[in-house]
Amino acid sequence: MFLILDDAESLQQGRFRKELQLLCDVLHGRGWQSELGCPAELRWDGQQLLLKGQAVSFIVNRSTDFFWQSEDFSALRAAYHAGRVYVAPNPFTYATRSDKRLLAWLSLPHWDKELGIEPRERQILSDHVPETHLIRTENAEALAQRKQEFVFKPLHGFAGRGLLDSAAVGRSRLRRLAKHSDGYVAQKRVPKPSVGIDGTPLWTDLRVWAYRGEMFHLSGRASLRSDRLDLTPPGGWLPTYASL
Repeated sequence: MFLILDDAESLQQGRFRKELQLLCDVLHGRGWQSELGCPAELRWDGQQLLLKGQAVSFIVNRSTDFFWQSEDFSALRAAYHAGRVYVAPNPFTYATRSDKRLLAWLSLPHWDKELGIEPRERQILSDHVPETHLIRTENAEALAQRKQEFVFKPLHGFAGRGLLDSAAVGRSRLRRLAKHSDGYVAQKRVPKPSVGIDGTPLWTDLRVWAYRGEMFHLSGRASLRSDRLDLTPPGGWLPTYASL
C-alpha cells in the first residue's frame, strides 16, 4: 500500500488536504492501493507496518514533525529502523536537503574546499542560493548593521511560521535568536519569481535540486498574490519533474 501521511489536523482542515486526496486518486488511477492517514493510525507488528490491518510499503510523508519525535511516530520509527518501509522524505533526507543550515554552507564560499565545490559550481550556487548566515553571538552585530537586507527564519520552520521581518529585529533580539533553542538563520531578501499562465501573473515558490549537473528536480506552488499564498485557480500545485 502507498500511504499519504500527514498530521491529523492537516488531514481534516489543512490548506493542502485536497492536494493529498488528488495524489491518492492519481495512485488509485494507476492501479495502486493508496490511502490517506496520520502517524497515530499506524501499527507495527514486528514484521510489517500496518494501516487498518493493511501492510504499508511506501509512504509519501507530509508531516511537519520532521524528525518523528512525537510518540505518534513510534510505529513508523520501528518499521523504518527495521528497513520494512520506504519513506520520502524521512529524517535523513530532511537533514541533508532541507535544514536551512545547508544554505549557509552552499551560499558562501568559505567551505568550498572542504565540500569539494568547484569554481563553476560556486558561480551557479552564488547566482541561485541567497546569502544565508546561521545567527551566532559572534556575527549578531554584523547582521544587525545589515538587517534591512535580510529576513530571519527558524532552522526548522515551515509555511512562514516563526519568520521575522527586519523591522522586528534589533541587536538585543538578534542576541536572543543566537541562543534560541531551535536556531535561526538570516537569509538575504530576493524578489519572488513569477510566471505567466494565460496572461495571469503567478508568483512561484519553486524548489530546484541539482546533483553534479546531471539530475534536476523541480517542484513548488504558484500563488495569485505576491505577498501571501493564494492557491485560487489558476494558481496551485506545480508538478514535479526529474530529468537525466
